[in-house]
Amino acid sequence: MTEHLIAAGELASGGPLTEAFRRVDRGAFVPAFALATHTDQGVRYRLVDGGDPEQREEWASHVYADETLIIEVEGEPVAQALAGGSGSGRWTSSSTMPGLMARHLRELGLEENPSVLEIGVGSGYNIAILCEVLGDERVAGVDISPKLVFDASRDLASQGYFPKVCAYDGHQGYPDRAPYDRIISTTAFTHVPPAWIDQVVPGGMILVNIAGGTGGAVLRLEVDHGVAEGRFLRQWAGFLPARSHRPSARVSVDDPGEWRWTGLDPMRISENPVEAFMAQLATTDANTVMTQADDGTSLLFLEGADGAWAEVETTPVDGRYRVDQGGPRRLWDLVERTHRWWESKGRPDWSSFGVTVGAKGQEVWFESPDAAERWELPVPDPVRCPEGS
Repeated sequence: MTEHLIAAGELASGGPLTEAFRRVDRGAFVPAFALATHTDQGVRYRLVDGGDPEQREEWASHVYADETLIIEVEGEPVAQALAGGSGSGRWTSSSTMPGLMARHLRELGLEENPSVLEIGVGSGYNIAILCEVLGDERVAGVDISPKLVFDASRDLASQGYFPKVCAYDGHQGYPDRAPYDRIISTTAFTHVPPAWIDQVVPGGMILVNIAGGTGGAVLRLEVDHGVAEGRFLRQWAGFLPARSHRPSARVSVDDPGEWRWTGLDPMRISENPVEAFMAQLATTDANTVMTQADDGTSLLFLEGADGAWAEVETTPVDGRYRVDQGGPRRLWDLVERTHRWWESKGRPDWSSFGVTVGAKGQEVWFESPDAAERWELPVPDPVRCPEGS
């Protein structure tokens, strides 16, 4: 696997990080995983258990490959969630593909021997790589799932690693071990959690996937006395959204809406990650899904936290698409307006954009922090992390 990552350009041919990938056994952290299949009845999972002699070869072919592997379904480790060998539900945690791990660990500047907090412990494999390079005492990790933390701590100890790992809401960082030189998140956030800024030393770094229910990208920030600023990385990556002890607040409105035609193909938002990124900026907090009307018509559906909604039919009529939208905002109008601006700028990708995080809020900007074009990131009201979380 390590040789593959070197050949793919994700690792150099030598150095501490590459040697850590050689030494740390991913299989020790992913004893079982689930393979997903999309069916007419939804996603079905099949358990692959490395402890089963009949599955050992198949298990190894995936564990020692550059693949993301599902390790938790509906908040339960796959061995329990799929005790009968198969099942359904929503997958809630994974072991990130090693190539993406390597790419992001390179961004951290590990040669500077930083102290690192990882948000989203998952299987513990990434934490083990960090411990191998930096030493246990310079690494900490949190995850909202006590079961994942228990398993990861057990597996880390079995391999001789003893970093500080605990069950905690990642939105709060982990103040007990602060300050840190780096915070890296292997889960996605709609904004940069403000608590992180105070837990990173001046000149330190935050690496996080900023994404909503429509699109996003990975952001690298430098922290300087209460302000964090930086750009999105050129290479796209996406992680599962962060869970929280506080459920997200969304409302519904009684509004039949209105309809019109649009020339913007909704499938461009669904299939192109750059255009999805722009649509997310335009709508701030909207979730987007592909669905069907009662008559079977295929739709792109957008819904905002304030109850704003839009349905865009994906089959054109004379080159146009029907749009129905309602609520306090006209979401598709916002998408179209930002899309026209984006095209006028030459269709830049997300690496042309950056973020400034300060006491007055969080804003995305284009090309320069002083640019006139700005979009707000939705930051929820502060909430105290429950005791014992």
